[in-house]
Amino acid sequence: MKTAMQNQLDDIIWNLRECFDGQPWYGISMMKKLDSLDWHRANDRHQGFKSIAVLLQHIVNWRIFVLKKLQGDADFDIQIDGPNDWSEVHIDNEREWEELKETLRRTQKDLLDILTDAPEGLLKEKVPGKDYEFAPVLNSLYQHDIYHLGQIAMLHAMKGS
Repeated sequence: MKTAMQNQLDDIIWNLRECFDGQPWYGISMMKKLDSLDWHRANDRHQGFKSIAVLLQHIVNWRIFVLKKLQGDADFDIQIDGPNDWSEVHIDNEREWEELKETLRRTQKDLLDILTDAPEGLLKEKVPGKDYEFAPVLNSLYQHDIYHLGQIAMLHAMKGS
């Protein structure tokens, strides 16, 4: 019989998968949306918004943060609104766009590999170098993805698909 904590971790894994490449209730998954975008649109900016490429790199940056913390790195950090939070990215060709998406895919796989094998008590463990536990971080990671997926979809729709 699974404990409440293991059920919570299983729910996090399910939500990460569903948002990433499943069939979420709110519409299109992250990869389905990204794979539908022409690389020429990755740098589009509208009314001061960040570009799709910058939003995608931001998603990757925070996934790297979580991965480093899951691997025990107490020193790695992201300064909110700093260069490793909102990295300036410019996509010059289709290969660069595909590489950025592949980095996202790799972080997804690495996260799921770690979480699938994680000990039951992971959610109650302190994040290395921080004053909070893994539970709120992992519970909000897919929410962070969904939020920025909405921004990506909006930017894409602003010029029409």
